[in-house]
Amino acid sequence: MRLSLRVVLIGLIAFVAIGALVSTPAAIEKTKVDFEAGWCETKGVSLTIEAATVDTRCAKDFSGTSWQLLLATGHNVRGTSAYPTGFVCTINGAPEAQDCVDTPRYDEGSWAFFVARPGKKTWQYALTGAATHFSECGSAEAWVFVPPAESPETSRPKTAPVTQKCD
Repeated sequence: MRLSLRVVLIGLIAFVAIGALVSTPAAIEKTKVDFEAGWCETKGVSLTIEAATVDTRCAKDFSGTSWQLLLATGHNVRGTSAYPTGFVCTINGAPEAQDCVDTPRYDEGSWAFFVARPGKKTWQYALTGAATHFSECGSAEAWVFVPPAESPETSRPKTAPVTQKCD
């Protein structure tokens, strides 16, 4: 019985250690991809960032996570100390007031993540984070800065998604 318990404990420790390695910034590398301004008109993933301005880019033939999509389309994304690649703290330096030590509170403002599946014309609040959501060909993704004290779930992108079906 003790030998089984030891094996289980060693397995759990190994599992936690592997998880820690996977969640480090080095594990999420920048994916090399061609991108252009505007919504995708052919196979790709569209990404729009809405803060003080709206910036939309198309990552052609992209495959990877939403965090990688941000990097692949030339955005500067930063996580928090606790979640360096799992929680989007700033995009392109916004908001400037964030120190990214901890996750921002509602009264500090934060980023909300939305997705639109291929062929769909409406945004859905994403239920996963940038590091665990895998972008789908033909889909669109949006990051909206939610001002202090507003709810990310009720803030919606101002632009309608442009999606297509990849066959």
